[in-house]
Amino acid sequence: MSKAFRTLASVTFLAIGLSGCVGSAGVSTWQYQSGPGYETQRVYDGSVQADTTRGLTREACTTVSRRQIGPAGNVAGRDVTDCTSD
Repeated sequence: MSKAFRTLASVTFLAIGLSGCVGSAGVSTWQYQSGPGYETQRVYDGSVQADTTRGLTREACTTVSRRQIGPAGNVAGRDVTDCTSD
């Protein structure tokens, strides 16, 4: 196999591999509140991706964490995550 053919094959495979994803960008925000007997945290993560086959796509997730703090210091809570994409 000639060196020119191997170089051409390598460049071709590299170009095919890189052509799928053009780029992406993301943002994340965080909010925290607390008071007597409770804590609430909200996290928002969003990203936008540019893809040559699918165009622009977006995904956004919001996670809300709530904690109740009892008089004896015990903690009960739950996390809820909701995601959308298009």
